[in-house]
Amino acid sequence: MVDTMAEDPPEKNMVMIILIGMITMTMFWFGWFEKSNDKNEKKNKKKDDNTSHDNDNDNDSGMLRVTDLKIYPIKSCGALTLKKAVTTENGFENDRMAQISDADGKYCTPRNKKYAPLFHIEPKLLSLLSSPTEMVLCSANVSQEITIDLQNDDVTKTTDAIPMIGPKVKLQEYGDAVTEWIQEATGGLEGLRLTRIGSQYKRLVEVNPDQNEQLPNIVDNDKYAPTVSLADEAPYLLTSTSSLLDLNKRLQARDKKPVDMRRFRPNIVISGLQPWEEDSLKRIRIGDTAEFIVWQRCGRCTMTTIDRDTLQRGPEPLATLSTFRERTGGQRNFGMHMIPVPSTMGTTVQLGDKIHILEYDEERKAEWKRLFG
Repeated sequence: MVDTMAEDPPEKNMVMIILIGMITMTMFWFGWFEKSNDKNEKKNKKKDDNTSHDNDNDNDSGMLRVTDLKIYPIKSCGALTLKKAVTTENGFENDRMAQISDADGKYCTPRNKKYAPLFHIEPKLLSLLSSPTEMVLCSANVSQEITIDLQNDDVTKTTDAIPMIGPKVKLQEYGDAVTEWIQEATGGLEGLRLTRIGSQYKRLVEVNPDQNEQLPNIVDNDKYAPTVSLADEAPYLLTSTSSLLDLNKRLQARDKKPVDMRRFRPNIVISGLQPWEEDSLKRIRIGDTAEFIVWQRCGRCTMTTIDRDTLQRGPEPLATLSTFRERTGGQRNFGMHMIPVPSTMGTTVQLGDKIHILEYDEERKAEWKRLFG
């Protein structure tokens, strides 16, 4: 019997194979394109969320990080860079625990030109962050270091001293050997004494009337009266790398040299914010436990105009800050003063810690968006 079903010619089979292949490739391409679009949309949405920081009050974007930690054991002298620091009510442990005082007990500051060499006195702490027992001072102007016993064996008396701002405080005074060393380190300035916070010391934070930012209510303790070390106004100063970058762009646009963060003497430097966005913060958590009230903007003074290496002075960066950061009252701001939340004191802040934004100051946020957002 003859098979009546004829075989398809080879040409027809080849055409069918090609058509099936083209349909398969088209379906694959459309599927990949749709998946790629979904992926890009999610990526862009995440980027937008991270940029605005408005996705939640508790910001877990992972973009805000601690990039630098510093303390200044002696006010107006050199900094110590840390990998981690312990919080106390007065500031990071060992920050601004001493000042150089003149023969009348008054603070000495490089705001006065003759005291600019204080910037080049470099303190070192032995047993740092665990009740240091000694402080070593060194300077390029002095061939020998001097070691100071911090267990009070070198203290000669308790004296009334005048801090940068506020009423007199009780400080412990060290002896003549330190005075002689400081005289050599400062190029011959006589009668300067090393004075340090002791058990009788207490000083409240200082409200800057020109900022018009009153002390906040501390949410977990409405009777808490915030205190401060020998720092000017507040126990902690926060600055942002983005704001410094923006300032330097403005300086260079005016044919001025850029400045580094040393000009502003912060305790905590963070990255990941937009320029000047730190103005809008009200409450943050650093790492898992350390919480801070972001309180008062920091008005800058002539200290910022001193080159830390050459000790030469100039009008910048204050002149440029005046063009866009000066508020009513004449304050030219860079950085934010912070107060620790009492229930979280004694915790540790570390390099690389994530910063969680717990609350914004809505009035300052609106101002920031109007000016810079």
